[in-house]
Amino acid sequence: MSLLLSDDALQARAAVAHAELAPLADSLTRELATVYARPLYVPSEKALLSREGGRCARDGAMLDFDPFSPDRHRCPVCGEFYTGELHHRFWIYWYQLWLIERAVHGALFAALGCSEPSGAFSAADAASFSSNVLTCYVDQYPRYPNRDNVLGPTRLFFSTYLESIWLLNLCIALDLLESQDRRFAELGGRIREQIIEPSAALIASYDEGASNRQVWNAAALVAANRLLGRGAEVERALFGQSGIAYHLQNGLLPDGTWYEGENYHLFAHRALWYGVTMAEALGATLPAALVARFQEGFVTPFLTSLPDMTLPSRRDSQYAISLRQPRFAELCELGLARQTGDGDPRLRGVLFRLYSNEVPRGDTGRSRTAADVERNLPGTALSRADLGWRSLLFARPALPPLAPAPLGTVLLEAQGLAVFRRERERIYVALDYGASGGGHGHPDRLNVMLSDGPTRWLDDMGTGSYVDPSLHWYRSTLAHNAPIFDGYQQQRVDGELIAFDDGGGASWVSAVARGVHPGVTAMRTLVVMPDYVLDELRWYSDQPVVMDLPIHLDADEVSGRVRPFGDQLEDTYGALANIASHFLPPHGMARLTAHDGDRSLHGFLLASGSGVLYQVTAPGPPGAGRKAFLVLRVTELGSIGWVRTIWSWRDTIELVRTEARARVTRVHHRDGTRDYHRRSSEGWQVERVAGTLRTKMELGGIVRRGKTSSDGEPAEPAIREQETHLERALVFELGREQYRRSEESWEEAGRPSARVGILRMPNELVVDVAVRKRGELTFPPGDAVNVYDNESPDINGDGIQLYLYDTALASAWVLVPEVGGAEEGAVRARPIEGWDRPRALRAVWHRTHDGYAVRVRIESFPLAPNERQFALGVVINEKPVGRERRRGQLVLGGRPGEFVYLRGDREDLSQLVRFIIS
Repeated sequence: MSLLLSDDALQARAAVAHAELAPLADSLTRELATVYARPLYVPSEKALLSREGGRCARDGAMLDFDPFSPDRHRCPVCGEFYTGELHHRFWIYWYQLWLIERAVHGALFAALGCSEPSGAFSAADAASFSSNVLTCYVDQYPRYPNRDNVLGPTRLFFSTYLESIWLLNLCIALDLLESQDRRFAELGGRIREQIIEPSAALIASYDEGASNRQVWNAAALVAANRLLGRGAEVERALFGQSGIAYHLQNGLLPDGTWYEGENYHLFAHRALWYGVTMAEALGATLPAALVARFQEGFVTPFLTSLPDMTLPSRRDSQYAISLRQPRFAELCELGLARQTGDGDPRLRGVLFRLYSNEVPRGDTGRSRTAADVERNLPGTALSRADLGWRSLLFARPALPPLAPAPLGTVLLEAQGLAVFRRERERIYVALDYGASGGGHGHPDRLNVMLSDGPTRWLDDMGTGSYVDPSLHWYRSTLAHNAPIFDGYQQQRVDGELIAFDDGGGASWVSAVARGVHPGVTAMRTLVVMPDYVLDELRWYSDQPVVMDLPIHLDADEVSGRVRPFGDQLEDTYGALANIASHFLPPHGMARLTAHDGDRSLHGFLLASGSGVLYQVTAPGPPGAGRKAFLVLRVTELGSIGWVRTIWSWRDTIELVRTEARARVTRVHHRDGTRDYHRRSSEGWQVERVAGTLRTKMELGGIVRRGKTSSDGEPAEPAIREQETHLERALVFELGREQYRRSEESWEEAGRPSARVGILRMPNELVVDVAVRKRGELTFPPGDAVNVYDNESPDINGDGIQLYLYDTALASAWVLVPEVGGAEEGAVRARPIEGWDRPRALRAVWHRTHDGYAVRVRIESFPLAPNERQFALGVVINEKPVGRERRRGQLVLGGRPGEFVYLRGDREDLSQLVRFIIS
């Protein structure tokens, strides 16, 4: 019994590989023959993630990956070549994954008896290549250092999940080799002892919970423990905490989508495919409902696709990912392979388009990519010969009839995304309202997207590089078509569906997001007609607020009831440049026009209060330079405000007005027809008047699940229920239980410890921190530069992060002692972004016989009258000489068993320790 297929099933697939799928087998063996003809290279260094490595300094594009060029790397945009260690070390990341997958190819071709068509490369050569790769790794794996990682322990890479992908492929290669030749048994024993067992232990030590990355960890542990003969561990990886079944239940939502959005759906679902397939090969039974959810996951990424066959760039997604790549065709093929009869017509409809000649044939890039880690390339026409090795094992020998299948209007209620299509699916209108998306989500509830063919009028730009400072812009509310209140990012909340109805001629969706800002509930409604969409944003607040609505449209013209205004939009992101501003009176109409070739969009904008429409520029889609867009600021003196926008893609509308105290929106068409939009007791009503003829369209679909208006106040941020009464100095000892580790445990890190003393004095709070550590102190200098990621360089060294919260202010600092400065005992204090309420702070430091000590005085505390409680967090960074990144943290205000990876200077307010002044 192999990991993926029984021995009998494997023999049956050999016949398919030599018959119906011979073109696929031939194309794959030709690619491997090219690799086999070259000397085998296994890197001696581990991969490294840095800002510079793998990216063009001129345009930010990811450099081409050429597996045969470790030292010269070309930019696909400008053609510039790059060299140097940082580029080489990033190239290693791609190469290690590419190489281990070629070992899978070799083992598979040997098992199936596939040879290169000319006969120059035989099945025996394929087996020899695969075994040579695995043999080299046996010798090299223990030499890779497990240190200076970005996200979890790993030897070859910088993140644990990458080692999981690598180990999973290694296990499959070994399993296929052993299934067809006993002479690999001795090699298999060495691999199990020197690679699989230590790598599996390393992966198992770092549980990432509900992350998409943990699915790969679980799949790797299923494969590794299966080869190690550890049935209980296989069972745990399938059905235990953070196992495959857990992710089917909790990561995949009931509608079959992954909670982090389309981009991570594709990545996580691929890992789930391995887990489900291995479980089925073992005879393990997964719940039928979860398997059905997994099956729906084959089609859900296509349901939200844009008219130009790209994915919407929601959340942490690369921009404009084309579906015309081999991995998307393989997703459809593997989905159909699990179904009976003709299979899902939606999958057949997507394959119809992917296998058509709608676009020219180009380079698929398959020979230079690893199938399990996305490397997006331009779209190309495809055929079954472009699929991957998994299709050789599982795809149907012959496809059922393929035919067009319109996607139509789609509601993914669990994901919280409604998509409407018009004009034979050329027009795409969507409201993204639901699940916030976890760590890869953005603060963009009630975000609107609108496309006309390849033109993305109202766009979501996704995310650029995770290690570039621009990440903060792309993850901001302002970078989306979503509301902002009082200038603050949206709070991380999940939206809730109020109503949805697809009536054919008219459709609508309405959703609410409660607590997007303290005391504010926002509601957004789209009413989609054949030639336009009405977009209404309403908000309810317990006090007057200022609402900013970004509109990511590069408008050619702004006209209507507006006049020039000299105000400038303040820039809290360091990204904006002002062009112009226009004053908009209450209920006044601004007209917006934009053109892209022969396509145009016409907007009519009205607001309840006086407003200013700013034209600004900021970073556009990653790698595309700056782009102009609009921001509407509305100052509402009451507790309810609204903005209504009509977007027309046909230029059939003449003007828009409100009446009946703004409860009715009147849309005037150029042909004299008028539409009257209003809310009704059952939903939404559209009355059309054409001469003497009146017709009414009633839209219902109200979701009866509770209140749909804001009559409650969102709670203040929860403070950790660990109360400490402060009437004298309090002392906390931090040690093993308070240590956030990286690769090394607290004991392995030399048992660092600290004493934190807290004393409330008249008008000030005193915090004393005495740090005990072995070895040299490593305070980052003030001019330090972080070449590895977008975190501030002052966290990668010894130093202190201090967090203070009361009902009046939220303040935080990174405190780093200055060495050799003009002022003895000086401490550099950097306010932490997001905790930007000012407080006066003084700090001094001195060396001790076993470390260093810092005294911090926070003046005028508390600031709020009669304040009797506050929350405090102290985080002590520690880094030894010889590391690039910090090794760990001692934390007052954390949870046991936490890891230090990817935290930067960010702390969870709810985890701070609560103090009550007696």
